[in-house]
Amino acid sequence: MTRKAKYFQVNLPHLIERISLLVIITFGEMIMGLANFFTIENFSIYSLLYFMIMLSLFFFYFGQFDHAIDETSNQKGIFLIYSHYPIFIGLIMLTVSMSFLLNPEANHLFVTSFFYIGLGLFQAAVLANGPYNKHYLRFSKRFYFIQAALYLTALTLSLICASNPMIVVTIATILTLAIEIHFAYFYIKQTKKFSTVDWHLF
Repeated sequence: MTRKAKYFQVNLPHLIERISLLVIITFGEMIMGLANFFTIENFSIYSLLYFMIMLSLFFFYFGQFDHAIDETSNQKGIFLIYSHYPIFIGLIMLTVSMSFLLNPEANHLFVTSFFYIGLGLFQAAVLANGPYNKHYLRFSKRFYFIQAALYLTALTLSLICASNPMIVVTIATILTLAIEIHFAYFYIKQTKKFSTVDWHLF
């Protein structure tokens, strides 16, 4: 496919829209997986924390692919397509591990590791598309460093406290919020310099 890439033209906005629909479906599966936490019998602080995690990941994804990416570029979309495999896998891993984090019979160290592998796949795949952003929204090395530092710090703390699900979920919530806030701050700061803020992002 790569060898023949120069012979075809891709409607990039259309491709992004179609792939994003698949991501929305995957987030829908996550909602279904978390539905049990929002029943009258099971509603707790975990329900709110899980909802915040899901919402932060949702905004992080669509901030990148619906607002930051340059839809007028000449890229063929091949990297865009393949980079979504870890996004789908990561979201599925997150959905599965969320239910097992609160299971007293589960190996919490394994579940915590599984959760962060999924989160890492999702975060890395989204950030990997940074070079295809609008020129003023391409991530700097400092941006990548901060994102990686946030992830590694949360991973380390969560593995240390793996036996306490409340601490693990709280750290994960703070991490996903921090990732999204960092991205939103970068987006607003750069857009103020070079363009006009698209408030639909929020």
